[in-house]
Amino acid sequence: MGGVAKIMERLAESASRLLSGLAAIILFTLVVLTCVDVIGRYFFSMPVVGAVELVRICMAGIIFFSLPAMFFRNDHVCVDLITMLMRGRIGWIISVVMLIVSIYVAWRVGDRVFDYAVRAHEDGDKTEYLGIPRVITVSFITLSLYAAAAMGFIRLVIIIINPEKANRVASGEN
Repeated sequence: MGGVAKIMERLAESASRLLSGLAAIILFTLVVLTCVDVIGRYFFSMPVVGAVELVRICMAGIIFFSLPAMFFRNDHVCVDLITMLMRGRIGWIISVVMLIVSIYVAWRVGDRVFDYAVRAHEDGDKTEYLGIPRVITVSFITLSLYAAAAMGFIRLVIIIINPEKANRVASGEN
C-alpha cells in the first residue's frame, strides 16, 4: 500500500502544482486587465468593456484553482486556539475527522455547483455584458471542487498511512 500511496502523492503534487500555476497565470491576467482598465479609463476615457465580468471570472479562477492545492498541502488558515490538542494521537484523530468533514463538504458543494452548471447549460445562461456562457466558469468551479475533494482524500490516505505527517505544515515538511 505504501507504493500506491507514494504514486498518489506524486500525482497529487503534480496536479496541485499545475492548478496553482493556473491560478498564478489567472492572477497575472487579472493584474494586467486591471492596469489596462485603469489606464484606459483615466487617461484615454476608454475603459475595458466587460472588465467587471472578467474580474469576477478571474477571481473565481484564482480561488477555485487554488482550492485543490490547499487541500493537498494542508495550506488552510489556522487559528492557534487549540494548538495543544493538535499534537500526538489526539491531533491525528482531529486531523482525520476534519479531513473527512472537509472532503464531504467539498464534494457536496461540488454536487450543488454541478447542478447549477447543468441548469446554466440547459438555459443558455450568459454573462450580462460580454455574453460569455456561464457554464464554462461554473464547470471549472465544479471540477476544482471535485479535485479538492480528491486531493483531500489523497491527503487522508497519506496521514492514515503516515500519522507523523498529520501535523506538519506544507513548508517542505510533508
